[in-house]
Amino acid sequence: MSVQRGDILVIPAPNDNNKNDNNRLDIHWSQSWRSRDGAYYVVIARNKSKDYAEVPFYIQSEWYNEPGFDSAYNMDRVDDDNYEIVIDDRHQYGGADNHRFVVWHDKERKPYADRFVQESLLKKGTDLTKRVFEAMNLGWTPNAAMATWAGEFAQKVVGEYLNTF
Repeated sequence: MSVQRGDILVIPAPNDNNKNDNNRLDIHWSQSWRSRDGAYYVVIARNKSKDYAEVPFYIQSEWYNEPGFDSAYNMDRVDDDNYEIVIDDRHQYGGADNHRFVVWHDKERKPYADRFVQESLLKKGTDLTKRVFEAMNLGWTPNAAMATWAGEFAQKVVGEYLNTF
């Protein structure tokens, strides 16, 4: 199920389980004729508005590391391990239809959507990568055909900027 504006996502709280090297990605892109990069954490959010379907959720690392994370970003704490956030124009997405992922970052950053897919694929072999691809309804078969398929998928979003909800 695709994430839409107004949906309520349950995102994991920033803790040692969610802030580690296995789910940290360095995204690289060009912007205004300069090379840029930024660190993101990818977590699996659950879409409360759509029967808790899993959604890949990329968040700018500086924001996820910030003390007072919940009060700084207008979220409701569900329990010790989760927050609820309403998807609005603060968020962006990549992919299409049922293959959508959410990015929450400073929108002055202008990476192409395919950078997130490619960097996730580089984490191939991790359980998190498997869950990202499954949540995007892309399946997971880590073999040479998977690499070919992922390349073809990334090519479909090459050159597309992230869209704002």
